[in-house]
Amino acid sequence: MSCQTSFSQTARCELTRFPGSIFGLEDLTNIRDRTEGRAHPKAGPRARRSRRRRSQWSFAELQANLAYKAPLHGSLAVQVDADYTSQACPRCGHTSKGNRPNAGLMFMCEVCGHMGHSDRVASVNIALRTLLVRQDWMSTGALSMRPDVSDGEVEAARLSRYAELRWNPDTNP
Repeated sequence: MSCQTSFSQTARCELTRFPGSIFGLEDLTNIRDRTEGRAHPKAGPRARRSRRRRSQWSFAELQANLAYKAPLHGSLAVQVDADYTSQACPRCGHTSKGNRPNAGLMFMCEVCGHMGHSDRVASVNIALRTLLVRQDWMSTGALSMRPDVSDGEVEAARLSRYAELRWNPDTNP
């Protein structure tokens, strides 16, 4: 099956390929404010082009389409925290900016030495957090959505719980 390029068609394609699935999506609220891309008066054409491309991301459109169409296919789309997904090691749980040398695309854990592409590491962490939401849902009957509070203790407890998640490549097919 060939998937088209529009967000609506991409969402439909994923849902028909994987009916009855749970889709974990990063909570990308205020993504433009959180991504680095400050205007600089001496920025070259390449930097300006990159900034323009970043400002045109339509993550919200894709997430809205998935959330709308998922129940029609017996699936569920949940948003999980985006906090430190590309800085946290999925093997040992160590979270540090130092795990991303020079803020590049390579991930290298300072503690256990796990290496990989930072986007893949982030996707594994998102998958683990999605499974945690599913586990909570199965045990309590309610989805454990991200609390809408800015209490430091609540955030610390949530991040501590994420640090306990582990991924073992030996258990993956």
